[in-house]
Amino acid sequence: MAVNGAFMEESKQPAGYPTIEGRMANGRDDDETTGCMRYVQAAQNSLMDFWELHGRAVSIGVGLLIIVTLHIFLGLAIAYDFHTAVALLALMVATYLGLAYFFVIVPYLGKPIGTVWKPSQQGFIKLWNLPFFPLGVTVVVGALFIGWLILDTAGNRIRIVSLGGLFCYIGISVLVSANPARIKWRPVIWGLVLQFIMGVLVLKWQTGHNAFGWASDQVVFFLDYTQVGTRFTYGFIAAPPPICGMGAVFVYTALQVIIYFGAIVSVMYYLGVLQFVIVRIAWLMQYTMGTTAAESLNAAACIFLGQTEAALLVKPALATMTASEVHAVMTAGFACIAGSLFAAYISFGACPTYLLSATVMSAPASLAVAKIIYPEVEKSRQKGNVEFPKGEENNILECISTGACSATQYVWAIAANLIVFLALLAFLDAIIGLLGGMVGHDDLNFNTIVGYCFFPLAYVMGSSDRAGQAQIDETLKVAQLMGTKTVLNEFIAYSHLAVMIKEHTLSPRAQMIAIYALCGFSNISTIGSQLGILSSMEPSRKAVYAKVVVRALIAGSFACFMTACVAGILVDDPTSCHPSSTGFQCLDVSAVAVLINNITNTTPPNATFY
Repeated sequence: MAVNGAFMEESKQPAGYPTIEGRMANGRDDDETTGCMRYVQAAQNSLMDFWELHGRAVSIGVGLLIIVTLHIFLGLAIAYDFHTAVALLALMVATYLGLAYFFVIVPYLGKPIGTVWKPSQQGFIKLWNLPFFPLGVTVVVGALFIGWLILDTAGNRIRIVSLGGLFCYIGISVLVSANPARIKWRPVIWGLVLQFIMGVLVLKWQTGHNAFGWASDQVVFFLDYTQVGTRFTYGFIAAPPPICGMGAVFVYTALQVIIYFGAIVSVMYYLGVLQFVIVRIAWLMQYTMGTTAAESLNAAACIFLGQTEAALLVKPALATMTASEVHAVMTAGFACIAGSLFAAYISFGACPTYLLSATVMSAPASLAVAKIIYPEVEKSRQKGNVEFPKGEENNILECISTGACSATQYVWAIAANLIVFLALLAFLDAIIGLLGGMVGHDDLNFNTIVGYCFFPLAYVMGSSDRAGQAQIDETLKVAQLMGTKTVLNEFIAYSHLAVMIKEHTLSPRAQMIAIYALCGFSNISTIGSQLGILSSMEPSRKAVYAKVVVRALIAGSFACFMTACVAGILVDDPTSCHPSSTGFQCLDVSAVAVLINNITNTTPPNATFY
């Protein structure tokens, strides 16, 4: 009876009125609302009921209104100034192409295209498997490339030296390979092809070069907004007055971009934009080079992320990876740089276009060299695609906060490493200078020693287009930078590069080769980071990590050097960039002190100033 009574009580409520259970489930109970607030509660209930009935129509209407507004705005922008509206127009066209692909081509044209594509693909595979056919294609393409290069370098033969350097690095990789007889040349050849295609599109093709240069400028412009937050937070330290010899504190300016970039990457990952781009690039490398999904995904992620973040994406596959696949993952980590460090390197005088193109070109190169130095001799257990780990954030604001906070550890880690390594470098220079003085070489230092060690590697890259002794001296400076980067880290090497650029001791070609060669985490100190990162993710593979890490360091270094060779082959007129400075107009405190001293000494004792 009680149950029937309760049912009768609820049946008396008007139609559409929520039941007691429904009101409690929605966190509201009208019976507890008294006074005028009861009417507010009723209004809220009415709005919720309206949204349940017509919410979809309202959402579609608002969406259509936004789309129409965007098109009207685009039309007005084009009418006002077409050049400033190009970016918005390109974004709109890309959006329409994406919508056409997902909602027209895939659903309606996917099967017809597949019926033509799959047989063609199978026919090509059968043709490729014929005896000597791959070799014949390679010889023909190689001959055409050599012929084009001879004609294109008629006025600048130093570029052919860079081609010789590329083959030299491949030869050295074969010599240090763990199993030269088992090298599979498909990933090697296709890795070089992809590297050259990217290089031609970015560095050789004028339209692509202009587009990539524009994109680089936009990245720099976007990252420069970090200064707003740093100047407000740190004040005088981040934005000192224009006094000659006084600059902003490095850790409170350039390094703070890491925090800003970390937050943006977190948002891009939350929205799925990062995964969408990485998967497409990984698919391209996997399809052409024949590498596994995990290897390709890690190499593609290294274009945008650092070695830690990229390794996290393939964490589920680490337990079942072969030694060659682990080596490829570690090589990509050594060959890449974190996108958050762009602004810091740019402040040292690294050209933005060279930095961005280096990260893209080094991805296939890292897989190519990795498969030479540690070829696959096991059967891969990687099946299907690697799934991206799901983020724990609930909304964009939480993404921004989490990404920014997690990035702060990298800022202080870099600062701590710079302090320690620069101090040790000064101490090492003092010891070497003392020992050198005992045998009559007082000018001997660490840079000189590593410069001589890396001189052959820098020379074959075609580092200098000067002649005679000037070429030797300039090549030695590039070799010193390469040695500093490998033995210490790329931050110190880029800071030394900034000094050389300010002193005008490097030609534009030498600057370009150095920027590409230094663009990577391939240094001895990073070995510990790689082992620590991967061991924390999958402790059971520690023995494998320790076994392949040294070869991975060599492979990562060679990938960066090969990217420098490709740039040296393709670029005929290199660009010279300059380190950031406070400007040419600054207050010279020393001159002011001298002026005051002169005025004081020449002023009569009884003089009066008004």
